[in-house]
Amino acid sequence: MGSIAEIQQWIHEQLRTTPANDWIQIPRIDLTRLRERRLPTRAELDAAASEHPVVFNWQYGSRQIQVLNSAALRAAKITRDTPEPVGGKSKIVKDANGELTGVLENPGGLTAKYRQSKPVSDEAFVTALKQVHRSYNRIGITSVIERNTNIEGYRAYEKLKTAGELTVRATVTIGFGSHNTIEEAEKFTHSLPFRFRDGDDWVRVGPLKIFVDGGILYGTAYMREPYGAQANQFYGFTDPDYRGSANFTLNQIENMMRAAHQAGWQMCSHVTGDAGVDLVLDALERVNRDYSIKDRRYTLIHAYFPNPAAVRRAAALGVCVDTQPAWFYKDGDALADALGEARLTNFIGLAEWRNGGVKIAINSDHMHGIDPNKSLNPFNPFLAMYVAVTRRTESGRVIGADQRVSREQALRMTTIDAAYLSFDETKKGSIEVGKLGDLALLSENPLTCEAERIKDILPLVTVVGGKIVYEAPPR
Repeated sequence: MGSIAEIQQWIHEQLRTTPANDWIQIPRIDLTRLRERRLPTRAELDAAASEHPVVFNWQYGSRQIQVLNSAALRAAKITRDTPEPVGGKSKIVKDANGELTGVLENPGGLTAKYRQSKPVSDEAFVTALKQVHRSYNRIGITSVIERNTNIEGYRAYEKLKTAGELTVRATVTIGFGSHNTIEEAEKFTHSLPFRFRDGDDWVRVGPLKIFVDGGILYGTAYMREPYGAQANQFYGFTDPDYRGSANFTLNQIENMMRAAHQAGWQMCSHVTGDAGVDLVLDALERVNRDYSIKDRRYTLIHAYFPNPAAVRRAAALGVCVDTQPAWFYKDGDALADALGEARLTNFIGLAEWRNGGVKIAINSDHMHGIDPNKSLNPFNPFLAMYVAVTRRTESGRVIGADQRVSREQALRMTTIDAAYLSFDETKKGSIEVGKLGDLALLSENPLTCEAERIKDILPLVTVVGGKIVYEAPPR
């Protein structure tokens, strides 16, 4: 959905099948993707559904904003006289006359019981996972790094493999959670029923992951400099010195790193802001004084705002970067307007990382939807390559042309360099004698076709393990 009108139309469609007392929960939509670049209002949600509870939820990291229509406010028993929860960050937003706007900031228990997710059976989860993998095959993907799950998620991959229904190879990342004291971190790593690199060439245990900050699309990335007045207006902040925040202290991050390193694990961090990257590198340097971590290929996931100092430090520690050019394509225009174009010149700065000697992979961070180009995070690898080569946003605007990379470099970032992050470069990532039989036959050559056509390349055949897992229908 790309506009408030489309959200309203979607709500109309849900009214036909949603029971009267069930809340209609609008799927995750980032404000950068809406034509209006703002939250829908209570009145706009009322116009779509006056008697049925509806909630728009905008959330990532430590910040959550909801917009409720009038029916949802009534159902939750929230009035202009409802007190805000004591001791938390919850806020019931009102207008100048003291009337409810429908906006709730970090609502917590105010709405939680009305928004509970319906349980999903193991069978339904595995079936859905299989469908997602088939969508990947249709765009030429043969391997994935599942970037955050748990023991049960890993077992789901094993079930597909045992049943002979796994059509992509998977390295599975395990979330570390908030086990941030030495004792808690060691207890967590020792409690896991597997160890790093357990498994086989189809399903393998990957790194442990910690979430250091939030996201730049939500104003929760931890930045070196304040977001600025224009950004504060877009995100809804009032503090002129606001820089976002980190989820953990330096000592807590170090504790988790030490426990994981001593237990033989690779690690990775969700970290989007430049100050967040500084924090991770500070902790890594502390650990590196006692144990060499250079061969562990610690990975920064996202790391959207590289700078020379961070690049030098990362290269010295053998740190890798895993980032998402499709976000530049989809969100670059809105972010340039909010943060200023100068700040966007090195946003997802592939050339900066690469020229500094840091191994980098480009990918999707796919979460919602199964269309390769229209999902919340598009997973079309050729779109990622196109953006890496052209630095064009969806509107055609070029921002930070000096961060372009060559076609061959972009191809390597999608294949052999991505395999390096999971210690698989000797088995996959290139077509060579002795490597796994995974490949895709493409409609055009990304190294020679017109640059604008790179994003439109399609696989004709996708092969995994020597078996055809997708074949395009005859034209």
